[in-house]
Amino acid sequence: MKKIIRVLYTIYAWIINVSLWSIGYLVSLISTIGVADKENTYNAIERKFTRISFRLLGINLDVKGLENIPDSEPVIFVLNHQSFIDVKLSIAAIPRNFSFISKDILFKIPVLGKYMKTSGHIGIRRSDERNAYGTLNEVIKKLDSGKSIIFFPEGTRSENGELGRFKRGISMVILKSGRKVIPTAIIGSRGYLPKSSILSNPEHRDIGFRFGKPLEFPKVENEDRALSKDVVARVRTEVSKLLYN
Repeated sequence: MKKIIRVLYTIYAWIINVSLWSIGYLVSLISTIGVADKENTYNAIERKFTRISFRLLGINLDVKGLENIPDSEPVIFVLNHQSFIDVKLSIAAIPRNFSFISKDILFKIPVLGKYMKTSGHIGIRRSDERNAYGTLNEVIKKLDSGKSIIFFPEGTRSENGELGRFKRGISMVILKSGRKVIPTAIIGSRGYLPKSSILSNPEHRDIGFRFGKPLEFPKVENEDRALSKDVVARVRTEVSKLLYN
């Protein structure tokens, strides 16, 4: 019986998410006719429609630490990654516009790819080191233009819910941009939609979102390996504290 409930709920969730995303995209298209910079409008509309979809799905998002996000400056949000739904959770919980990095293959999907590009999100080909380096420089430019960024430095979703190893690429963005880092933890998303399943679990709709205090690092032009490792270790430690405490 539980399996049947999960199947039916998952079908309902897809209908809700696809329908509201499509409506939001249409509203974004109409709202930005003749507008050169569409990113902020697209981001703000997606946030509204994502929050509506969560209410319809009964997802209870408990957000704490909003006071730790500095006003009027772009920041780097660093999050753990447990579920396919983590990006949507971030859109709903983070009260400002941001860009995120995703696999470049998503940008080749008709309609979705166009939407992601217009929204200011960034594609990366992780297997190509030169492409990855260029992408990170693009991220720095995005921060310099006033747009916040979110990173999932584990690179993939956790199988068991444990915090994985952080990739070093994030340190380049942190050190070269000189922007503040907001360690962030998503708690419970794996229970709702684990990596190993395509079925959502309506029994686990209580999800926590925790923002830690800002971390500051020196702005450097040439990355030092020792400093880079220290940055990654410090950020991971703070995310771990939020996740497990």
